[in-house]
Amino acid sequence: MNRLHAILLGLLAFSMAGGAVAADSKGQFAMKGAGFLSCQIFIAEREKRSDVYYLIGGWIEGFVTAHNRYATDTFDITSFESTEMLLTVMQSHCKDHPDDRLFPVLNSMLVQLQPDRLTSESERATVTSGERKALLYVETIRRIQASLKKRGLYKGAVDGKFTDASEAALIAFQSDVGLEKTGFPDQVTLWRLFRK
Repeated sequence: MNRLHAILLGLLAFSMAGGAVAADSKGQFAMKGAGFLSCQIFIAEREKRSDVYYLIGGWIEGFVTAHNRYATDTFDITSFESTEMLLTVMQSHCKDHPDDRLFPVLNSMLVQLQPDRLTSESERATVTSGERKALLYVETIRRIQASLKKRGLYKGAVDGKFTDASEAALIAFQSDVGLEKTGFPDQVTLWRLFRK
């Protein structure tokens, strides 16, 4: 977990200045649910894996869904990030900023993810490696291939099909950055691949 924490610190250098895009004529809006909670409460509830923690996860999923619905040119703001990954990023931020409220933390995270959002619908494909399975957007698989190709690790077509060549290139990448060499596009591997 320490390695993951270090990986995520790059994103957490974001500013908390991301304002709302839609609201009333004065820029104000009514906030509901877990957005009022402090980081300190979030950390305590995450450690206990309490019902409140799982409600926060549900609030995040609702927030992301609403963002996807109302943001311009956005099909999915999270091109590969799972709810658990967002919770892990939130935890990293909250450890250093216990008084922050969850709404601006999540909102700022989504601002940072904006450049890599999916702007249009993409089919999904199941990627399997041994016992592990991931459901990824075909566009995300294309991005994986393109990024690995740019690094000189992948020689195949950028076609969104996770082939043996894609897996071998991902193993080479994992080896280069000191991750476990599985060839599987897990959350940490994709974070390292796409987030510098």
